Amino acid sequence: MRRSRRWLAKLPKSRKDLGSLSRWWLVAGVLAAVLLAAAMAWLLDRVSEAVDPTWERIQETGVLLVCTDPSWPPFESIDEVTGQLQGFDVDLAGLLASRLVTGGRPDGVQAKLVTVGFDSLYDALLSGRCDVVLSALPYEAMRTEDVTYSLAYFNGGLVIVVPEESLDIVEVEDLAGRVVGVEWGFVPEGDSRQRLFFQNLGLRRYETAEGALRALQAAEVEAVVVDRISALTYLRDCQGLRIVGEPIVDVSYVIPLRPENFRLIEEVNRVLLELLEEGALEELQRIWF
Repeated sequence: MRRSRRWLAKLPKSRKDLGSLSRWWLVAGVLAAVLLAAAMAWLLDRVSEAVDPTWERIQETGVLLVCTDPSWPPFESIDEVTGQLQGFDVDLAGLLASRLVTGGRPDGVQAKLVTVGFDSLYDALLSGRCDVVLSALPYEAMRTEDVTYSLAYFNGGLVIVVPEESLDIVEVEDLAGRVVGVEWGFVPEGDSRQRLFFQNLGLRRYETAEGALRALQAAEVEAVVVDRISALTYLRDCQGLRIVGEPIVDVSYVIPLRPENFRLIEEVNRVLLELLEEGALEELQRIWF
C-alpha cells in the first residue's frame, strides 16, 4: 500500500497541474523532434559527402571500362571476319553502360572493352584496369572478401533435357528408374537429398555434354542432365529436344565490382533489374543461343 500511496501522491491535484504537465510533455516532444531532425540532417550530410571516385570518373568521361576474356563464345569472342568483339556479354556491356545515370551528359555512357586473359580478370579489376568484369563469371563466395558481385544476369546451372515428345519427365524425381546421360566429369550437386538421389541413379557417362545430348537424340538414354549453356547451344542447331523447367542447380553469372564503388554497384543492379523486367536479358539469350 505504501508504494501505491506514493504514486497517488505524485498525481496532479488540479487542472493547473495538469496543464503544466501537458506543457512539459509538449516541450519535451518538440525538443526530441528537433534533436531527431538534426541527427537525420547530420547523417544525410555524411552520406552525401561519401564519394565513389570510379563513378565520378565515369560521369566525367562517359566511359565504363569493362574487362572480358574473349575466348568463351557465345558470351564473348572475336569475330573472325571483322576482328570485333561479339557475344552475349559484349551486348550486355553496351546496354548496361547506355542506361547508367549520366547526370546530363548528352552522349551518355559508352562501354570500352578491355581484353584480359581469364586468369587475370580479377587482378585487372582490383588493380583498376577496368570498372567491372563481364566475362561469364559465376558467383564465388570465397572471393567476396575482395569483390562485390552484382545481381545474377544468367543462370548456367544444370538442366534436364528430354525428347520433345516426352511428357512424363517434369522434375528431378521423375528420373528415378530411367537411363540418364551425363558428362563424364558430372558430380552430383544440390542439397544432400538431391546428391543422394543422383548417386543412386544408373548414370550413363559421355566424354562431353554434347556427346550426352547426341546420345539422347539417338535414344540411347531417356534424359540427360547437362549445364544450361551446353543445352542451349546444342538446341540452337538441333531439333527434337527440349529443356524441362528451371535449372535444378543454380550457377549464377554475375558482374564483379570493387566494394568501394558503392554508387556504381547501385547503378549496375538497378539497370540489371530493369533489363530483367523488360525481357531484355531473355532477348539477348534468344539472339546468342
